[in-house]
Amino acid sequence: MYTPDPYFDVAAQKRQLNLRQYVFLFFGFIIKYKGLHNAIAAFADLAKNREDVSLLIVGESSWQTPKKERMYDRFKRIFSRELRAQFLSRQEDEQHYRPLEMIDQLGIRDKVTVVNEFIPNEDVHKYFQVSDAIVLFYETAIVSGVGSIAFNFKIPIVASRVGHFPESVKDGTTGFLANVDDVYSMTEAMLNIIEQPILSENIEKKSKSMSWENYAKSILKIAK
Repeated sequence: MYTPDPYFDVAAQKRQLNLRQYVFLFFGFIIKYKGLHNAIAAFADLAKNREDVSLLIVGESSWQTPKKERMYDRFKRIFSRELRAQFLSRQEDEQHYRPLEMIDQLGIRDKVTVVNEFIPNEDVHKYFQVSDAIVLFYETAIVSGVGSIAFNFKIPIVASRVGHFPESVKDGTTGFLANVDDVYSMTEAMLNIIEQPILSENIEKKSKSMSWENYAKSILKIAK
């Protein structure tokens, strides 16, 4: 479903979104365990010494008022409630999570582009095709659909060392890993993506190994 459009004008889209040479993408539903606050803090540190970087934040926020008539909003309410139950302590309230306010607090508004809305399937490629790396600085990780999409687009990933990320993201091969809640480590991982470019061939090979066909084959081997 999510594949590059060979006719898409990447340069025009980058100009429209006010993006610089190197683009880091946070994509998806904004909820605390996904660590957008860490991504923004790490990017701010990176941007102190570089004028050629942009952070692109795309997706709905958990605090946005849902519209009852829209199916994805009904799913969002259920999804958000379940994630709070699993990943947030009882003392934390998702309604007070406002990572986007950090953009002005850290003085990086000119290097950050925010598309704070639901993205329909047919528009997803527009944001991946203008990006150089996907940022997944999760605090706690379950399976990430965004990571799978990134590999479909042959885009490297910078991620936290949690959940399945150490298996799918190999340092220097398909991306770079950072320590959980360690902004310095995250900044270093983002810098590595720029200074040590990941070969698209590596990501393509990893993407094929993660295909449903190979997954089914592995299940059949176990069943024998």
